[in-house]
Amino acid sequence: MPEVSAERRPAWPARRLDNPITGDKGGGVIEGTSRRGASARRVARAVALGILVSALVTLLSRIGVFAGWEARAVDTFVFLRERRAGPEIVLVAIDDDDFQRLGERQPLPRDYLADLAEFLLESGARVVAMDIAARVSTDPAADARLVAVSERAAGSGRGRLVFAGTARPRTEGGPERYAMAEPFSAALRARLGFSNAPVGSEGVIRRMTPVLPSVDGGFLPSFALAALAGWDEASSRALDGALRSASGALVLPIRIAGGGIDERRAISVAALSGAPWRVDFAGPPGTITAFPSGPLVQMARSGVKPGADNPFAGRIAIIGATFAESRDSTRRPRDSWLARRSRPTWCTRSCPVGWAQLPTGGSIWRF
Repeated sequence: MPEVSAERRPAWPARRLDNPITGDKGGGVIEGTSRRGASARRVARAVALGILVSALVTLLSRIGVFAGWEARAVDTFVFLRERRAGPEIVLVAIDDDDFQRLGERQPLPRDYLADLAEFLLESGARVVAMDIAARVSTDPAADARLVAVSERAAGSGRGRLVFAGTARPRTEGGPERYAMAEPFSAALRARLGFSNAPVGSEGVIRRMTPVLPSVDGGFLPSFALAALAGWDEASSRALDGALRSASGALVLPIRIAGGGIDERRAISVAALSGAPWRVDFAGPPGTITAFPSGPLVQMARSGVKPGADNPFAGRIAIIGATFAESRDSTRRPRDSWLARRSRPTWCTRSCPVGWAQLPTGGSIWRF
């Protein structure tokens, strides 16, 4: 039998079998199976490509390739988003002018901080939160003045004083735990909260850790958590007991969507000690009302008594340093689009003003 070349062989019809179920002419079973197989292969290729691209982007992001673009994206978002005013918070900044008047001395004079804190407490502030480290002794008289203010505040119950501290890691062969650095005096009647914060590779803080495991088996509060718990006496007193173990729970003030604090909500220490929380930035500079510290200290030293309707009454007053030489301030990244167009976003070591989302809804503050 003569051979027939491949080119001359008749091609099989595309539809060579009848459908035995429907009776349709032309092999729908084979054709349908072929189409489904081709569709599955296309989906598999698309999924594989998506996974590959995602892994590549994650790898490049981790090694810092996109660091500048990520910082610009965050700054643009903060600049364009709707401002979320925080009427419960007032910022008091020790700025460059104040620093120059103080002789550009660090640590900052304790009598200056004492007068500022007492004026805010007399104004009716619920909490005076100093995002300023007070670890080393300075002038004995000035140190004693600040201790005396803290004792009067603790004794009168008119407001609560919080200082920023540093949580220092201790490994000692086991899981990493932390110890809070001691203040300059054991007599200081103020709560300490750590201001450590994880900084991204591009210099932007996007996450916060409300608590850290303590060397004594409990947990240490962050500066933000300590300030928030000071909103009322019950939350402040319950904080230490709740942080003794992961099974504890706190009842914290909740900032509702429309602004203001109208409710309390329980949250477990286990939820606080889990994965770092996302920071939801409140907005660009000016979102939170801010005052320079110098005029307030002048009024305090002049004997001016604040009126009942002053802007600090019933609020959390956060004191922090914003002058350029301060070790207590952090600027936005130098290549930041927003940083070149405004003063540094209010920040202390805990960085830009924002809120961290509670797992149960609502929000607590991140300072």
